[in-house]
Amino acid sequence: METKIGVLGTGTMGAGIVQLAAQSGHEVVACDASVEALEKAQIYVREGMDRFARRGAFSEDEAAAHYDRIHWTTNVEDLREADVAIEAIVEKTGPKKEALAALDALLPPEACIFTNTSSIPITELASATNRPEKVCGTHFFTPPPVREAVEIPRGPATSDETVERARELVRSFGKLPVVVDGDVPGFVANRFLTPMLLEACRLLEREAAPKEDIDLIVKKGLGFPIGPFELGDFIGLDVALDVISRIHEATGDPYYEPPEILRDLVRSGRLGHKTGGGFYD
Repeated sequence: METKIGVLGTGTMGAGIVQLAAQSGHEVVACDASVEALEKAQIYVREGMDRFARRGAFSEDEAAAHYDRIHWTTNVEDLREADVAIEAIVEKTGPKKEALAALDALLPPEACIFTNTSSIPITELASATNRPEKVCGTHFFTPPPVREAVEIPRGPATSDETVERARELVRSFGKLPVVVDGDVPGFVANRFLTPMLLEACRLLEREAAPKEDIDLIVKKGLGFPIGPFELGDFIGLDVALDVISRIHEATGDPYYEPPEILRDLVRSGRLGHKTGGGFYD
């Protein structure tokens, strides 16, 4: 299934989705208002495809052909002819609703709008459009070209046809689609991840053990591939705080009260890898 895919937002997640779509044989229109973001994404995608080529996933010539399927643009009008649009901007409700409303006004009536949200209710995002039945989540995990599963949160208005189109697209990427209730706060993945980070922060605040040792126990004792503090730095502490805060607000459960140590790091601008420092430097 070859499809023309529009990707709105080319930050770390958006760039990964662009790479994944292009190397899976799709024509891609990669759009971002920021020239700097587009330039960083171009480097990310080139280097990512080079790594896949070195590992033998495809040849260098095929990598070049994959890259040539991407049209980079700052003009959102270039998304007009997309069969499917994937929104991958910042994980904030207001900007995402504005982005979906803009895509709704731009895209053909039959086009689906997928949102790469990790925790915002699909009902709320779909309400910004006149096609809620064609709005669905496609929650990719970091980094999208590597992680094997994609969470597909659906809203109550999302049609079965739209869910099936999302499944087909994810399968065409060589990934495993998992459909979940898109109005459950945090969906499924973050309902597992946030307690791990919450408990790690509380243990650190109580001085139960240094952060390095907590990560070590989780990795070498429990067998996880990454420790909670390493994971927080990797996904972005601002993103982690937003997700935890959203689940806390939606459930009213005091368990999800964001820890002060996480708030302090975000307030000080230490957001993890993207700023050069978070829990770790």
